[in-house]
Amino acid sequence: YMTAAKPRLHYAWLILIGCCFMQAGGLGAVLDAAGVFFVPVCDDLGFTRSELSLYLTFYFIATVFAMPLVGKWITKYNVNRVLSVSFALVVAAVAAMGFYTQPWQWWISGVVFGLAGSFIFVVPAPILIGNWFHAHKGLALGVAMSFSGIGGAALGPVFTLLIQAFGWREAYFIAAGIMALLVLPWTLFVFKLRPEDVGAKPYGWTDEDERREQQRERAGGGAASPGVPLGKALKTVPFVCMFLFAGLIAYFAGFNSHLPGYAQSIGFSALVGSSLLTAVMVGNVVEKLLVGWLNDRVGVQFTVNIQLAMVACGFVGFMFSGDNLVLLYASAFLFGAQNSLVSVSTPLLIRQLFGERDFPAIFTYARIGTGVIGCLGPVTVAGIFDVTGSFVPAFGLGIAITALGFLSVRLAYRLRGKLAWAEGATPSEARENIRRRER
Repeated sequence: YMTAAKPRLHYAWLILIGCCFMQAGGLGAVLDAAGVFFVPVCDDLGFTRSELSLYLTFYFIATVFAMPLVGKWITKYNVNRVLSVSFALVVAAVAAMGFYTQPWQWWISGVVFGLAGSFIFVVPAPILIGNWFHAHKGLALGVAMSFSGIGGAALGPVFTLLIQAFGWREAYFIAAGIMALLVLPWTLFVFKLRPEDVGAKPYGWTDEDERREQQRERAGGGAASPGVPLGKALKTVPFVCMFLFAGLIAYFAGFNSHLPGYAQSIGFSALVGSSLLTAVMVGNVVEKLLVGWLNDRVGVQFTVNIQLAMVACGFVGFMFSGDNLVLLYASAFLFGAQNSLVSVSTPLLIRQLFGERDFPAIFTYARIGTGVIGCLGPVTVAGIFDVTGSFVPAFGLGIAITALGFLSVRLAYRLRGKLAWAEGATPSEARENIRRRER
C-alpha cells in the first residue's frame, strides 16, 4: 500500500532562519554589543567616549550614501554575492579594530560599517521576509529581527569575558571570527531573493491567491504590485514623515552604546554595565516578538504608539533609577523597544503607506533619514556627558524625540488618503487594497 508523502519543509523557513543568524551576527554583534568595548578602549588609550563613539556617527553618515544603492543592488544583482561581499568587509573592519591606536582609525571602520553594513543590518531581512512570506509577514519579521537582540544579549557578555581574559585587542579578532561563522554560510549558500528563483510560491500562498494572480496577468496588470511608484512617493508629505521618523528612532542607537558607561557613571561595575546592555537586548527580543504579533492583530500605527510609549518610560526610569538596580534593569528592558521600531515597525509602516510596488527603493530612501538624523545620536549623547558629567539631560532629550516620532507617524496616516496608488490589480483587488489602507 502507499503512504502519503510528508510535506516538505517550505524554503521560506530556511530564509527566516538565515535572517535570524544574519541579524544576530550582523546588527546584534557589530552595533548592539559594541558598547562593551568603549570603556576598556578609552581607559587603555586615553580617549574620551565622545572621540571613540564618533565612529558610530560616521557609520550613520555613511549610510546616507549607501542607502540609495542598497534596495537597487539587492534586487538587481545576485543576492548571495552582494550580501557575502558586504559582510566580509564588515568582518574585516571589526578585526582591524584590534590593531588601532588612534580614534580616527575607528572612524574608518565606522564608514565601512555604514557603506557595507547597510546591505546587511536592516534592509535585507524585510525584503527577503516580504518576498517569501505571504501570510504572517509581521510575525515572521518580528522573529527574524528579534535575533539582533538575542545576538546582542548573548554576545555582549561573551565579548566582555573575552576582553577580561585576553584583552580588548584580541577580543576584536575573536569577535570578527564569531560573526563570520554566524552569517557567511547563509549569505553564501542559502539565501534566494524570491520564491520564483527556486520554483516556489511564498509561504501562505493559496489557490485563491493564484487565481487572482492569473486574473491580474490576463487583465494586463503584469508583474507590477499595487502601491505608490517611487517617483511619486518621494514627493509626498507621508514620505517626509517616514524619513523623519526613521531618523528620529535611529537617534536612540546613540544611547545603546553608552549604557555600559552610564551604569559605571552611577557607581555600578563594568559587568553590571554589560548586563544592562543585555537587559536592553532581552527587551529587544521580547518586544520584537510581541510587536510582530501585534502588527498582524491590531495594526501597525497602534503598535508603533505602544513602542514609543515604552521607550519614553525607559528614559524616565533611567532618569530616576539612582542606585535602584531593579528599576535600572526594568528601564533597560522597556528601552529595548527602540530596536523593534527601527527593524520591524518602520518597514511595515512603509509597506502599509506605500504598498509593495516599489517598497525596497522607498524603504531604503526613507532609511537615509537614519544617517542624516541618527548620526547625531552617539556623539551628542557622549558630548552631553562630557560637558555635564551626567546622562540625565540626554535622557530628557530622548523623551522629546519619542514625542516627535509619534507626531510624524500620526501626520503620515492623516495624509495617506492623498497618496496616488498605481493598483496593478483587478478592480476587486483595488477595492480591497483601499479598504486595507483605511484600516
